Formats: sequence, structure tokens, C-alpha cells
Amino acid sequence: MNNGASSSQSTTEPSTDTGSTTLYLTRHGRTTANVMHLMQGWSDFPLTRQGREDVRQFGRGLRPIRFRAAWSGNLSRQYETARLALDMSGNGDLRVGVDPDLREDNFGSFEGRDERTTLDQVCAAMGFENFAAAKATYGRNIAVHMQDTFHRLDAQDILSAGLEEQDRAETTAQVRSRMIAVLTRIAQSAIEEGGGPVLVVSSGMCLQQFLTAIDDHCTIPDMDNTAVTKVVYGDDGFHLAGPVSSMEYFQAGSQEK
Repeated sequence: MNNGASSSQSTTEPSTDTGSTTLYLTRHGRTTANVMHLMQGWSDFPLTRQGREDVRQFGRGLRPIRFRAAWSGNLSRQYETARLALDMSGNGDLRVGVDPDLREDNFGSFEGRDERTTLDQVCAAMGFENFAAAKATYGRNIAVHMQDTFHRLDAQDILSAGLEEQDRAETTAQVRSRMIAVLTRIAQSAIEEGGGPVLVVSSGMCLQQFLTAIDDHCTIPDMDNTAVTKVVYGDDGFHLAGPVSSMEYFQAGSQEK
């Protein structure tokens, strides 16, 4: 298996001028919590063995791209995904910048609990029979409404967890604010260095929160592990630059062994 590509290989991706940069917003690889269907949030569950193999395949699919920089949240699943993807794509010389603002939504007292039971409980507090009924109503905005409900229920301490206030579930506004701020910092830093593509590894719900904040009309599907959404940042802010939650790089990696 080739562990990299020649430094002379040029990107096949659309180029951007020096006044803009393209962020490759990527969901981390599969974790133990994904397999066990547990709420993750700020809790630090590791990648599984298969999750690491999937990230290696994803990295091989990124070989045509020469990244300007790479960033991840401070959770091990995010950092390890970024590191493995860089190493497998021929970008192993890049360090991974770590910023805690790229973490997943904080679910507070609900973290580590069974995902389906928890989502149904939260949606029942929203007035729905279950998660499926809430999603049928809210569609792309389901993450927005659910996060505010997590916050409301956790503030009431309905699980009698006794968490301190700063450890409780975030609001949608808090998630969006930190995601917009950190991705703006990352994009502006890349532009100052001449522009170019930047790999950013984060998590599914916080990426959905960000995308609904910058685009009122795009469809926001569920995000598979290693799914990528490209976003261009320039003088007029953020704009989508392709499909949301694409698995094209993971799929391309299967041809690169």
C-alpha cells in the first residue's frame, strides 16, 4: 500500500485565488460510541479499528489535494482522523492544529446514554411521539430544535445529574457562535498564508449547525463518518462549494490501494 503521493502531484480540485480559501469540513471516523449507539458530544470515545481503516481509505482518496493547513477539535476521534488522513494522502508534513471550538455539540447530562432512547425522550419534550416524528416535521432543522431542547432539559436537571452549569448542554446559538468564529479564524489564517485548501475535522451535529447558519436553503442530510462538505470563504463570507456530506473521497480511496 502506498503511504503517500509525490509532492509534484497537483490538485485536481477547483482552485481559489489568494483572497479566498476552501475548507474541507469533515466528520470524524467511526467510533466505539457510533457502534454502540451512544450519545458522544464532548465525551472522548476513540475510533474503532474499522474506523481507522475507513479513515485510511478516506485519506487515500485525498491524495490529489495539497492542503495549506489542517485542523481538528481536541477530541481524540477528531484529531486521529485528521492525522491519519494527512499521513495517507501525502500531506504528512503538515501538523494538525487543535482548537476546542471544533468539538461536537455538548449534550451535558445526556452524554454516554443510549442514542435512540435519548433522542426519543428529547423529541417527546418537544411535543412529538418520537425522533422520527420530529424529523419528519423539522427536516434539515432538526438539530437546531433538538439542541435547544437538550439545553432546556439539562438546565432543569431532569436526570438529577448535578452537573455544574458550565458542563451542561449548549444552546444552538452557542454552538453556531463558536463554529462560525473558529472556522472564520481558520479561513482567515489560510488566506493570510496565500490561500488554498484546508482540512478541518469536526463532528456531525456541530457541522450541521454551522451549515444551517450560513445557508438558509441547502439540504442538510445525515453525515456519514468521513463525509466532506466543501465551503469557500472569501470577502463575502462562507458559501457552499459542492454537495453536502459527500462520500466521494472515501469512495475514491478504495481505488488507491
